[in-house]
Amino acid sequence: MRILTALALMACTAVAADAHHSYSMFNGGRTLQVTGTIAKLEWRNPHVYVWMYVRDAKAPNGHTLYGFENGSTNVLANRGWSGKTLTAGETVTVTYFPLKDGRPGGHFISATFADGRVVRGMGGPLGGDRKSSK
Repeated sequence: MRILTALALMACTAVAADAHHSYSMFNGGRTLQVTGTIAKLEWRNPHVYVWMYVRDAKAPNGHTLYGFENGSTNVLANRGWSGKTLTAGETVTVTYFPLKDGRPGGHFISATFADGRVVRGMGGPLGGDRKSSK
């Protein structure tokens, strides 16, 4: 009986831990791509963020800053990422689920480097395991 109770409590805890993740702000039915220069990789929990400058002739300074949410550091590290996977100054093409409100950015799906390497994100509106490939 104690084992069954412990298993039931563990199952409830897992559901509660997963429940805080809401991806309702992203449009999971649409993907977009932008090419730009990495400004910063915020390697921290609960989610890693990728910041990227994208050329925009209409912007006062000639570019727009995009922000992309990704999975957590431990999940991404298990898929080959580190805090140096994307470094400031690199040019990449990011595929992402856009924000529903139209702001620049969304949920990171993948980044393709000039040499063809691809790193894949984790989580997002469709969930799933988008493993990193190098």
